Amino acid sequence: MRFAHLHHAALAAAQRSFVSGPRQQGTWVWRADSFRASEGQPMTVRRALALNAVLEHAPLQHTPGELLVGTGFPARLVPPDTFPTERIEAAKALVQAIGERNFHSHANHHASDYPKLLRLGFGGLIAEVDAALPHQDAKGQTFLQSVRVALAGASAFCLRWAAALRAAATGEFAELHAFQAGLLERLALDPPASFWEAIQLTYLFHSLTQLDDRGAMAFGRLDQYLLPFYEADRAAGRLTREDAQDLLDHFFAKITITEDVQNITLAGTRPADGADASSDLTLQILEACKRVGRPGGNCTVRVHPGTPQRLLEACAEVIRTGIGYPALANEAPIIEGLIEHGYTPEDARDYCCVGCIETQIPGRQAPWADGRANPLQMLNLALFRGQDSLTGKQVVPDPGEPASFAEFYQLFLHLAHQQIRDLVAVADRQQRAHFERREEFTSPLLSALVDDCIARGRDMNDGGARYPGCFGFASMGIASLADSLAAIRQLVYEERRFTLDQMRTMLRADFAGFETEREILLRAVPKFGNDEDTVDLLAAQVVADLAAEYSRHRTPEGGHYFMLLGANVQNISAGREVGATPDGRRAREPLSDAASPTFGRDLQGPTAAIRSTAKLPYRLCVGGNVVNMKLDPACLEGREGCARLAALVRASFALGGQELQFNTTGAKILRAARENPADHRHLVVRVSGFSATYVNLDPAVQNDILARTEHRLGNG
Repeated sequence: MRFAHLHHAALAAAQRSFVSGPRQQGTWVWRADSFRASEGQPMTVRRALALNAVLEHAPLQHTPGELLVGTGFPARLVPPDTFPTERIEAAKALVQAIGERNFHSHANHHASDYPKLLRLGFGGLIAEVDAALPHQDAKGQTFLQSVRVALAGASAFCLRWAAALRAAATGEFAELHAFQAGLLERLALDPPASFWEAIQLTYLFHSLTQLDDRGAMAFGRLDQYLLPFYEADRAAGRLTREDAQDLLDHFFAKITITEDVQNITLAGTRPADGADASSDLTLQILEACKRVGRPGGNCTVRVHPGTPQRLLEACAEVIRTGIGYPALANEAPIIEGLIEHGYTPEDARDYCCVGCIETQIPGRQAPWADGRANPLQMLNLALFRGQDSLTGKQVVPDPGEPASFAEFYQLFLHLAHQQIRDLVAVADRQQRAHFERREEFTSPLLSALVDDCIARGRDMNDGGARYPGCFGFASMGIASLADSLAAIRQLVYEERRFTLDQMRTMLRADFAGFETEREILLRAVPKFGNDEDTVDLLAAQVVADLAAEYSRHRTPEGGHYFMLLGANVQNISAGREVGATPDGRRAREPLSDAASPTFGRDLQGPTAAIRSTAKLPYRLCVGGNVVNMKLDPACLEGREGCARLAALVRASFALGGQELQFNTTGAKILRAARENPADHRHLVVRVSGFSATYVNLDPAVQNDILARTEHRLGNG
């Protein structure tokens, strides 16, 4: 590659600072001007034209020497005071009056059909639209016209970049910029013919989705669709391994300029035959993760029994740098669960992760949406006879005193199922407002890369996608819930150490004056995370019973409601909603995180922890799952350390675990970062489904990460 010497400029570009103006001030003005000019045309066409207006005006942020070009979120590109305040406010009012989809109505958290983009290019997609147009009804023709407008705008955006690069083709980087200008002129219509062109078109389309204000957009199975270009160029001698690494390093440098969660799914099995799908390209992408070492480039590696040892050890090498990814995902429970929910085996085997950990079929499904559920609240309502123990408010009628644990559990389950129905009703209203006007709330550009929108002549949220978008509920505090139920069963109904009334008294007092009783709750009852069936199987039963209720419901478009064992950082806010609980947790403290044990209570080592978490029925929670584990960095040193981590992952997944992600930054460094943030401004940690700069996190989130049990592996 002629420009390999410019590799370090690529990495430097990731560190540059953007001038950040008021959020969306550019897009509001440009969209509003377009909407005014297009009044009277069909709304789907107007939306395509409005995006094109952004593409025509957004500044082309460019650092000389970059190997890949593209413009990210316009809010980070438009300097303050570019537009008068009055113009911004008027534009904002107009755009908001017209309205747009949001996360809760399937706008983002999505993976486009990048293989199709690379196979056809913008010109081929336009030709596909033209071929489909005569076979559509009036609604379909109108929609496809908007898709054509959007694709023409994307093509013009390539040419706009080409012109800018030709104008910049002077001085030290003249040859590079001229080369890139020619490349982008070809990509304006033609499909890519080289690895460089393929990765450039991939990033450029991704930047288009960001310019459309779509957050947490995923790249799907990057190593799968780039592989043919990689192998062809390598075989023809056009690309060395070092050339490819330079481009991949630059790719990661670009996407980590912002800390927006942009998931990349690697490896796993092939859709057609279930064979291992990893390659040398997979390893090089992981190497790019390691070299760039910044949050934003979220990465998930799918694992199966035939995953090569070298791949798992390469994952370990990246993880031990401390950046918190890749997350490792056992694909079997997800594929099995997707098939059970009606997805074809081939499509199920092609799943990817979007956002933090959510499951999607790339290029064949409308975007994801989700919310959260707090079943521990329902346990407290059952325990406090319908009262909220924090406020004293009677939330539901007094159900009386359960005479047995079986009765108590059924009461809890009744309340938890009602909570689920209430949450689904809210989610239904959030989606239905856009669903009932779905011809107006279209996404023409994204729909071009979702099968079968062009063939059907319908938007991806209007029956065009092969599979409708799903809505997930991240259930908070599964370990807190199981530990509390186990305490009630053992101490109230089996051993009769406490009555329910005595339990209520100490919990209302938040254990003030009941320190001895709290120690009994903490020490005398087995806790989830220590390979104790008495509590682990209770956790598994709770998950199964809650997931069954979600599976009874459908979104307005017919998609599934899924239960997730995830938390993001909402276990902290969810904890503020709940008083003291029978597991010994104090009022308003964070709940346990996702499917992880309660931090500090998994005391029997990492093997016991994974044995507990592996008992949960993950095939019922195909929306996504998280198990956070913190490891002493010393146990990961050398080749032996990587082999230990690989062995832990294989053992967990062989037992039935579905996901593992790791923090490898020791408590000592985390405490030092709290005390001297300026000296640790680049310290990256895994939060829950995403990585972030530690010193920029909310102090409550910092504390939650610091509280995680620090495990050691083997003799490390």
